[in-house]
Amino acid sequence: MSPQSIEEACRAACESIGVIYKSVPPDGLFHVADLADDHKGKNDARIKIFPDRQGGIVCNWKSNEQQSFFVNNHRESREPITPVERERIQAEQQRRQVEQQARQDKAARRAQTIWQEAKPAPEDHPYLIRKQVEPHGLRVGTWKRSVKDEQGKYQPLIIENALFLPMVDQTGVIRSLQAIFMEKHPVLDRDKDFLPGGGRGGLFGWIGPKTEKVLIAEGFATAATLHEESGYRVYIAFAANNLMAVGRIVREKLPDAEIVFCADNDTQTLGNPGLTKATEAAQAVNGSVAVPPIEGDFNDYAIYLKGLDNDSGR
Repeated sequence: MSPQSIEEACRAACESIGVIYKSVPPDGLFHVADLADDHKGKNDARIKIFPDRQGGIVCNWKSNEQQSFFVNNHRESREPITPVERERIQAEQQRRQVEQQARQDKAARRAQTIWQEAKPAPEDHPYLIRKQVEPHGLRVGTWKRSVKDEQGKYQPLIIENALFLPMVDQTGVIRSLQAIFMEKHPVLDRDKDFLPGGGRGGLFGWIGPKTEKVLIAEGFATAATLHEESGYRVYIAFAANNLMAVGRIVREKLPDAEIVFCADNDTQTLGNPGLTKATEAAQAVNGSVAVPPIEGDFNDYAIYLKGLDNDSGR
């Protein structure tokens, strides 16, 4: 059913690309919002409603997704969107896309420089020890970015000994980076970060040589565990909302491969997004789904099983 109000249309657009809906004024300006998979005030989304309340745009900066939305006015007393207004909306979308592409190209150049200057990651990096996995080609270096302080001013943030994981497009070109820290950083409140402006939609990493059966997972540690346990190539989608895009790319590149989406089992999150998105992606590319029997991902499950083995051996 078509949305009957601008609020319904905006909410549906937000849900489609992983943005937490919030009410914003119809002033034609972008307002900050948060992401469903990273909602602790990081402001990585934008919502705009046009002044005529006939439509708007939602942007997910991390996944590089943008969703326009409109109200179905044909069954309402209001007049439909005029050709002039629709042309204005399309021009706004094109302008936004050009700006977004410029940011991503700049981020890609920075990502390639950081990657080239980084050194091979050691096996005894604290994160790898904690996750009980091997480096699998990761590199290590200094992570630099800017963050807002309590006064709203940008301040430099420098994190030493960060692991780097390249994020490539379907042509194999590095377009961004994921940084993984030794432990949760108190300022970011997480142990991972993405290169600002780099986007995430359709970008991926992988571990292992090509195999007839391939796996797709969300994070590096999960992918590393799956590859070490199975020997299969594992693709890294970086987020549940990106599983579909990566699955389509893998299916296009490997039309005869057996594809298994190894879902995070987000039982403590409403709607279990890890399993839900993996199931949707599997259905779209004729793949299948595997899920650990506990809350968490397959790395969590592997560590859990090792703990049981250690307890039984005492």
